Amino acid sequence: MSTGTEWEFAARDGLVDKRFPWDDAESIVREYTNHDDIGGRDKWKYCTPVGSFKRNGYGLYDMSGNVWEWCQDWYDSDHDSRVLRGGSWFSDVLLSLRVANCSFGSPTDPTDSISGFRCITGSK
Repeated sequence: MSTGTEWEFAARDGLVDKRFPWDDAESIVREYTNHDDIGGRDKWKYCTPVGSFKRNGYGLYDMSGNVWEWCQDWYDSDHDSRVLRGGSWFSDVLLSLRVANCSFGSPTDPTDSISGFRCITGSK
């Protein structure tokens, strides 16, 4: 499972100071994500099949939208909530789908919008 910092690095795809994984343009994000806004290619009511939208330059799909992803970090010092990144199918484009956005959730509270994590492997 990645940390929030690792997740953001992967989502940014090497782009510096961009709000979304591909660009700053909201119109592009509407075409490349599963989100809860009108417009764009998002034709699904809930989750989409992985790879339904354009991947980023690192070859990663669904870095914004579709489902929130669990991160390794704890959100609070009580260790009740973990960091969530990426937004989901019911997220607003301008608020939750930004790569810098961070949310939190309790691993013991079930929800249909949080369902993934990314495994990170390193090379020496």
